[in-house]
Amino acid sequence: MNESFTVEEIAELIRDEGYKALVTIDEDEDAFIASASDGTDWYVLMHGLSPFFDSISFRCLLFPEGDPTEDCNKFNNDYRYLKLYRVVNEDDDEDKEDGKFYARAEMDCDFAGGVSKLMVSATIRRWIACLPIAEDAIYGKLSSKLESENQ
Repeated sequence: MNESFTVEEIAELIRDEGYKALVTIDEDEDAFIASASDGTDWYVLMHGLSPFFDSISFRCLLFPEGDPTEDCNKFNNDYRYLKLYRVVNEDDDEDKEDGKFYARAEMDCDFAGGVSKLMVSATIRRWIACLPIAEDAIYGKLSSKLESENQ
């Protein structure tokens, strides 16, 4: 049982599940892992003190056409492990307009009390399995609208 993991240990567990895991450690020793599944990019943020982190967060950004508040609330009501958050884009990037919304999918894994590598691997699999459901919640209305227009 482990109460902490290094970023490389978590990256290896992601690779063991068959996915890429690109590790980045910045000058402040903040660490994250970039990965993807089914064509969707996602990240693992490491929490705690480097090099032995005591929790991780899985994150993915989703960009719906409109305000995702209603979809996030419905999803969060129906699902327990993964949560969706509405975020206002305040980025000065010229490709994005201020005031536009996006959704952040997020799931945590805390190592307090000790967890096995097997449990962390199961959490990685749960994240990968739940992420398409979150995407459907955010993008599903668009596909439903297109289907009804085509009939």
